[in-house]
Amino acid sequence: QVTGTLEGGDSFTGNLTRLPGNNIGTYQIQMGTLALNSNYVITYIPADLTITAKAITVTAEAKTKTYGDSDPAFTYQITSGSLETGDNFTGSLTRLAGENIGTYPIQQGTLALNSNYTLTYVPADLTITAKAITVTAEAKTKTYGESDPAFTYQITSGSLETGDNFTGSLTRVVGENIGTYPIQQGTLALNTNYTLTYVPADLTITAKAITVTAEAKTK
Repeated sequence: QVTGTLEGGDSFTGNLTRLPGNNIGTYQIQMGTLALNSNYVITYIPADLTITAKAITVTAEAKTKTYGDSDPAFTYQITSGSLETGDNFTGSLTRLAGENIGTYPIQQGTLALNSNYTLTYVPADLTITAKAITVTAEAKTKTYGESDPAFTYQITSGSLETGDNFTGSLTRVVGENIGTYPIQQGTLALNTNYTLTYVPADLTITAKAITVTAEAKTK
C-alpha cells in the first residue's frame, strides 16, 4: 500500500522480494527492486510472509487375521492433503497387544512427517477371528458284555497353536445290546479362539460267542 500520492504519469517499477526458505516460519518481505524515479524519496516499511504447516490426514486400513497367524502389514492411505516432492512418512503403525479373538485398534505408532505438516491420524481395527479345527471320531467295536473301549479322535483339519489343548471327552448313545451306537462329541471342547467341528463315528456291539456241549447219557 502507498502512503502519499504519485504525480500524474509516475509509477513504480520492480517488485518486492522475500528472504528465501520454504519451511514453516516467518520470512521478511524486502523492498527488492521496487523503485520510483529520482523525484521521490521512498521509505519502505517491511512486513512478513508466514508459512504455516500443511494439513495431511492419513487413514489406517482395517485388517483381519486368523488366531495363531502372524500380523498382516499395517497400511494406510492419505485421505486429505498431499505430500510435497521429496517429503516422506517415517515410522510405522502399531496395534494394541493381544492374540485372542477380538478387535484391536491400529494405532499411529511412530508414523510421522516433518514439522512442515500437521498430521491427523484416523484409526482402524485389526480383527482376530477364530481358527477352524475339525476332529473326527474313530470307529470302535466291542463284544456284548465287555466294557467300552476308549473313544478316540483325530484332528483332520487345522492344527492347535502351542499351549492349547482339548478338554473333555467323547461319549456315546447308551445301550448294551448288539447294534450300532453313535459316538458323540460329549464334553470335547477347545477355548474360544477356535471353531470346533466334530465328525462322528460309531461304536458297534457284536454278539458274544457261546458254545454249549451236550452231556452223553445212558439208559
